Amino acid sequence: MAEKWSLEGSLFDACNCTTLCPCNYAQEPTGSDCRATVVWRIEKGAYGRTKLDGLNVASLIFANGNPLMGIEKITAIVDEKATPAQREALGAILSGQAGGMFAAFAQLVKENLGVSFGKFAYKNDEREWSVDVDSKLHIRGGFVKAPPGAPVESKPKRAQTYDFLYGPTMEKVVGITESYRANVAGLNYDIRGKYSSSGRFKYTGP
Repeated sequence: MAEKWSLEGSLFDACNCTTLCPCNYAQEPTGSDCRATVVWRIEKGAYGRTKLDGLNVASLIFANGNPLMGIEKITAIVDEKATPAQREALGAILSGQAGGMFAAFAQLVKENLGVSFGKFAYKNDEREWSVDVDSKLHIRGGFVKAPPGAPVESKPKRAQTYDFLYGPTMEKVVGITESYRANVAGLNYDIRGKYSSSGRFKYTGP
């Protein structure tokens, strides 16, 4: 029987859609496919008695349509500072074996490309966000600003969505990427000036 677990903290995502990504509302992506990455910073977490505080995780996906309806390929990067017990715990959670939100997410996946490990440099204040994981992943993003000369103040705008990764509120700050590059498990992305968003999460299981 799976251990009880909980995770909470901040996260952000990036993809190849224009802003605002229609996948948030159960619509098709703006391009011919979806090349998305989600990055989590676990501020407080536990799997049974195994603490997961301070760890980072990223998940990269490729989908032919809306990823909330089906994913062709997925791979994960786990913080290299995780101990063997923490790696086992995160593996059980991310794979869906431990139940909860990730169990529903796992049912969408056709091919799992496995897990790798890396050193994370993560920043996110919901105005600007970034991550670097060795040569595997690089993302720089921030909130969408008003057009130059517009008579409005530039400040983060929150959107209500159906993106359960941002549960339980499903609210996120709408953003855009400055740069987004990935080279992991055969998924190679080089994208800029496209959709990104930032927010909070709180998950439990099983």
